[in-house]
Amino acid sequence: MAKINNRSGRDHHLRYDAVFLDVDGTLLWIRFDIEGYVDDLSPYTTNGSLTVEGATGPVREGMKRYIREYLKYRTEDDLADFKRRNAELTARELGIVAPPEVLTEVAERRISFVPYHESEAVLRQLREVGLGLYAVSNWDVLLAEVLEDLGWARYFDGMVASGVVGVEKPDPRIFEEALRVSGVGRERAIHVGNDPILDIKGAAEVGIDTVLVDRRGNIEAPEATFVIPDLNGLPGLLEG
Repeated sequence: MAKINNRSGRDHHLRYDAVFLDVDGTLLWIRFDIEGYVDDLSPYTTNGSLTVEGATGPVREGMKRYIREYLKYRTEDDLADFKRRNAELTARELGIVAPPEVLTEVAERRISFVPYHESEAVLRQLREVGLGLYAVSNWDVLLAEVLEDLGWARYFDGMVASGVVGVEKPDPRIFEEALRVSGVGRERAIHVGNDPILDIKGAAEVGIDTVLVDRRGNIEAPEATFVIPDLNGLPGLLEG
């Protein structure tokens, strides 16, 4: 993936020049409004009333199917077609008959990306001290669009999404691509994430220091260089 901005004059009193940031579970969490989904599609049911209890299983399976398969779809058009087919499959399992555009619109509208309360302030602080920021995430080809909608794209120098690269963390190739995009050596980069395997072990195996964000305080990650309970401690940590 291409670099978004070129930055120069970084402060070499900082411990690192580039910060790679996971997105889901680190900067935000994903919420699906199952109650709203049921309300929207109840008029289209063909086998009795649609309930939250009855819809939860098929909807969750549809989300798991998306996570398993999105990597196959490397363009926005192909991904949109997959989303339509996935929404139709979930609807059939629930006895819902509705136009495809209704199903996909409801599915899109009922999913939201909820920032952790400190995320934007921390992104701003990291930019202000001169660190290069790169989103490095297991995400589909629409990562840039999601970050733009949140108003966060301006904080990032580049974005490395698995849906674009074609491999997911912990595959070393996604971290090597992040190094390429950032233009820094691995000794001057650090990866921040919440998953002990995908983020911490994956980055550590290619020689990149890591920060584990352990919001619940119950993750074992011996490879982590640093462990913090949330992102508030990150700026001070990186400034040394």
